[in-house]
Amino acid sequence: MGYQIQNHAELLFIDQHSVLFRNEDEESIDSHKPSNIGSRISGKDKADAASSPESFESARDGVADLREFEEFSEFFPHFEKQKLYHAALKQHEDKSIQCRRLHTELVKCGSDVEYLAKVHCLRQAYTQLFTIPSTTEWIADIGRQIISDLIMYADRDPKDYLIHYERMLEFLQEPNNHKIMEEELTARGVKCMNFYDVLIDFILLDAFEEVEKPPSSIKAILQNRWISASFRETAIGTAVWSVLVGKRQMLKYDKGFLAHFYSISEQISPVLVWGFLGPEGSLRSTCHYFRDQVIEFLVDIFNFFKVRYTTIDNLAEDILREMKGRVENINQRLSLEGC
Repeated sequence: MGYQIQNHAELLFIDQHSVLFRNEDEESIDSHKPSNIGSRISGKDKADAASSPESFESARDGVADLREFEEFSEFFPHFEKQKLYHAALKQHEDKSIQCRRLHTELVKCGSDVEYLAKVHCLRQAYTQLFTIPSTTEWIADIGRQIISDLIMYADRDPKDYLIHYERMLEFLQEPNNHKIMEEELTARGVKCMNFYDVLIDFILLDAFEEVEKPPSSIKAILQNRWISASFRETAIGTAVWSVLVGKRQMLKYDKGFLAHFYSISEQISPVLVWGFLGPEGSLRSTCHYFRDQVIEFLVDIFNFFKVRYTTIDNLAEDILREMKGRVENINQRLSLEGC
């Protein structure tokens, strides 16, 4: 895309009707004429116009007509087509947009404001997706299936995970529990009770960060080469359980969202820690592949050229398409590795 812009940039600034080459008399005449950016100059005329001191003096004093850029709007879709995004920018300007953490660099946004505006759009799109029963059911099934497949890939029984996962779904489906969930997560810095903020930002991204910086107790087990790999793997499970027991003791609600989340974490965290930080092998490469697919999905849904920030419906449609593509990739990886 950069090369395409570079190739077309010359045409943008050598047009004979461009503001760069107008003098005052021409401007007064041309102000009553429609812009004709399709007409191009070539050869010697280009060089003469480009080197004309009067042309550059006019350019310095003049104001560019943005209509001349319409021909190139396909290369800059975020300038005028992304209406939902522009509305989010206005929202941020008027009232500000809050989030728990800024992941600007991770998702390759150009600024924190761009990240916040896009998060605001994504929240609306995910809310829209969860108004569709079939989509809600599909997302719930994917959470059940992918993680249980990953647990089985690590030669563990996913039975307990599936039990706690179903209990979490039951908790979420009860409207009376939403106030408890909001109270717990607000205390943890979550600004919006949305799929993006809770599952992606609070759970997944924090989990990926934590496995790279494990507690000292787990790090000591991993670095102890005097004990066998199987014993270290078992010890890591015990250490993770101990950490989660300590966290449970701090909870206000023993059957709230965080309690259910810790029950699920007891089944997943040992697999992820051992998968990411354990010995080289297929489990480690598969865990890294899983994380890469999640990160690449996030980069894509923050990309103007991958998804449409035009309307809530368009953005929701594109997010679902990108989700299905990444899920298919992960499923193929797990099925191939499991053969």
